[in-house]
Amino acid sequence: MHLALNFQRVDPSRGGAETYVADLCRSLIEGGHRVDLYAESWADDCLPREVHVVPVASTGRTRWERIGSFGERSEEALRHGAHECSVGFINTWAHDVIIPQGGVHPGSVRANAQRYATGLVRGGYYLTKLAHPKYRLYRAIEQRQYDPQRRARVVAVSKMVQRDLEEFRGVARERISVVPNAIDPGRLDVPQPGALRCAFRNRLGLEPTDLVGFFVGHNFALKGLDPLLHGLAARWWTDRTRRPIHLLVCGNGDADRYRRLARRLGLRDMVHFLGFYPDIREGYWSSDFFVQPTYYDPCSLVVLEALACGLPVITTAQNGAAELMSPGRQGYVLSAPGAQSELIAALDQMAHDPTRLAMSDQARRLGRRWTFDAHVARLLEIFQEVAAAKRQPRTSAHKRGAKVPGPHRDQAKRSRR
Repeated sequence: MHLALNFQRVDPSRGGAETYVADLCRSLIEGGHRVDLYAESWADDCLPREVHVVPVASTGRTRWERIGSFGERSEEALRHGAHECSVGFINTWAHDVIIPQGGVHPGSVRANAQRYATGLVRGGYYLTKLAHPKYRLYRAIEQRQYDPQRRARVVAVSKMVQRDLEEFRGVARERISVVPNAIDPGRLDVPQPGALRCAFRNRLGLEPTDLVGFFVGHNFALKGLDPLLHGLAARWWTDRTRRPIHLLVCGNGDADRYRRLARRLGLRDMVHFLGFYPDIREGYWSSDFFVQPTYYDPCSLVVLEALACGLPVITTAQNGAAELMSPGRQGYVLSAPGAQSELIAALDQMAHDPTRLAMSDQARRLGRRWTFDAHVARLLEIFQEVAAAKRQPRTSAHKRGAKVPGPHRDQAKRSRR
C-alpha cells in the first residue's frame, strides 16, 4: 500500500507517541509498503531511509499557534498526495484513519480533575482548562477530527478510549476499531542483562539485593507520582518491619518539586531521580517491578515495555494498557491513583520474592505475545478497508453522474482533468 502518515515531530526521545510513529514507519517499510511522512521535524536515524519525508512547516509566535498552523498546512499538503490511505495521530485532522495516541481531550481533563479532592478546587481546575488557549485549540482540533462529515475511521488503542470517543465526541461505534498499542520487544533486549543491572545499580549506590521499583513519565503529576510517593511513605512509616523499596524516577518532570516532597515524606534516601535517561532499557533491566498509578493514559507504551522486560506492573484502571493484564498474574490494577490501601497491598506483594518472580514470568510472556507485527497486521486490514471504500464511492458516483461527497470531491475533480 501507499500510505501517508502525519505527525509534527518524530523523535523517540520525546515520548511514547513519537516512538510509536517511528516504529510504525519502520514496520511498514519492512513489510514492503510505501510510506510518506508529513512532518515538521524528525530525529536523525530514527526513520528508515526508504521513508519519503514531506516537510510541513508551521508558523506562529506561540506553541499553540504553531500546532494549529501545522494542522492547516498538513491538510493542504495531504490534499496533493497520491497515497491510498492517510493516517493521523495527534493534533491533525485531514485523514482517512485517526489513531488518537493521546486519547480524547475531555476524557483526559475529567481524569486529571480527580487529582483535586474538593469540589471547589476541582471546579477551578475545569474553569482554568476552559479558559486556556491550549485547551480551546485541542477542543477545536478534535471537533474537526471527529466531524461526521469527514467519515474518518478511528483506531482506539483501548476500550477506555473507545468509550471516551463515543461519550465526548459522538463517534459512531461502527467507525471505531479497538487495536491495543504494541511495541517491538526486540528493541528492548540487551546483550548481558546481569552485567548491566550490576553496573547500573553500582552507579546509584544500590545493592544487588535492594528491591527497586521503576517509574517513567515526563508529566509526573499526570502519571501519579504524588500518590505513589505518599503510598510509599505510608507503607514504610506505619510498619518499619516491611521490606524497604527504592524507587527510580525517570523523565523530564518537575524533579525539584518532587524531591522536596520525598524529603518531607521521609523518603530522601529511597527515591532516586534520574532525569531524562538516554537508554531507558537500563532502568527496566535494573529494576524489580514497574509502577505507574496514572490518572490517564490511553494505552501506556512504557507499561508494555516493562512487561516485555519481565517487570510486574502496578498501574490503574485509568490506563488502557491495564485492559491487557490479568490482575494478580502480571501485576496489579488499582481502582484509582489515590487508592492508597490497594497500592500498599500491591507493593507488599512486590516485596515478596516468590510472588513477584512468578508474576515476572507471566509479565514477560504477556509483553512479548502482542507483538508490533501483529498490531501492524491489524492496522493494515483497516487501511485496506478504507482504501477500498474510498475507491468504491468514487467509481459508483461517476457511473451515476452524481456529485462525490465529502473528501472525495476534490479527488473526483482532479481525475476528470
